[in-house]
Amino acid sequence: MKIGIVTPTYYPYPGGVTEHVYHVRRELESLGHDVRVVTTSFGQGDGGADGGADGAVIRIGRSVSVPANGSLCPVAMDLRMTARVRDVLDRERFDVLHLHEPFMPALCLAVLREAGAPVVGTFHASNDSPVAYRVFRPFLAPYADKLAARIAVSDAARLTVEPQFPGRYRVIPNGVDVERFASARPIEELRDGAFNILFVGRFEPRKGLKFLFGALPAVLDAVPRARVTVVGGGPFARYYRGFLPESCRHAVRFAGFVPRETLARHFATADVFCSPALGGESFGIVLLEAMAAGAAIVASDIPGYRGVVRHGETALLVRRGSPEQIAEAIVALARDDGRRRRLADNARRAVERYSWKRVTGEILGVYEEVLAGARPSRSPLEERCEAARGGTAT
Repeated sequence: MKIGIVTPTYYPYPGGVTEHVYHVRRELESLGHDVRVVTTSFGQGDGGADGGADGAVIRIGRSVSVPANGSLCPVAMDLRMTARVRDVLDRERFDVLHLHEPFMPALCLAVLREAGAPVVGTFHASNDSPVAYRVFRPFLAPYADKLAARIAVSDAARLTVEPQFPGRYRVIPNGVDVERFASARPIEELRDGAFNILFVGRFEPRKGLKFLFGALPAVLDAVPRARVTVVGGGPFARYYRGFLPESCRHAVRFAGFVPRETLARHFATADVFCSPALGGESFGIVLLEAMAAGAAIVASDIPGYRGVVRHGETALLVRRGSPEQIAEAIVALARDDGRRRRLADNARRAVERYSWKRVTGEILGVYEEVLAGARPSRSPLEERCEAARGGTAT
């Protein structure tokens, strides 16, 4: 099968969609399928505007970052977008196209408009108030009609898009390279007796880093040898560093963006992984990475995270935007090794459901059913989501 995966984000741009596309592509290739990633150019180090380093990445247009959903969202711009998309589709002759965030301008919309092959769309975003979907619904409705199958990475993502674009959405989650994170070696220089707390994410409002910084004085009062490692960055790095109290600066390491292998080692080093996100997280791949690596989790009690972890069983969930509750949870785990190990052990067992092999198998099943003209059946996760809502899919 020749598969075109169209995505608004890919390497070197970091993030959950990038990781999702990369791993699904690799799994599909291991099964013998011919896969091309169609994306945009993000600048230096991405193979340039015409392709990726390995020849399997086709880049159209250049990315421009615009504010959206508490983040900076890359939008592909090109005055010849439609013509270039048409040339790629005519040349590649895909059997099926898989669009991630299919309503994202301009690349995804252009592919959806020009597609002759069946199109599968995966929706990743979660938003309590998806204004853009409501405002642009009349414009986007014809594009929605072109989707042969719809996937949401979580129930939170489904509930964001479904009210404005009713239809049948299959829930297939994000995944994680379980073996890579489970087998990663800790960073030796950080295993020096300190209690290691890890944050991974871009410096932007929805990630909530300032609330972790706000919790640090209380954490350090109770756990003087605590240390926070911050992995990530972004254009607002200087702004967010300003939220770090002067008295706590000695306890924080800023690692910046790190290679994939080093990221796994940071998770393996952590005693606690903290994600104080405020919302807009449909799933939380970072939670899966922490679970696979064996780090105990303290995270915000938001819909996208509740679909991945259970409070008191695989994580401690705290009120969003509450430095007090973040500090209380971290200190509780620092003082109770047994509780911390139980959370981590439970999480290691639960994360097996999210292996990329299993996730890709479900996605491949959708491709095959779409090509056969069949209506996709519900995944096991979707069955559980429907049971929890007390209804059945339409």
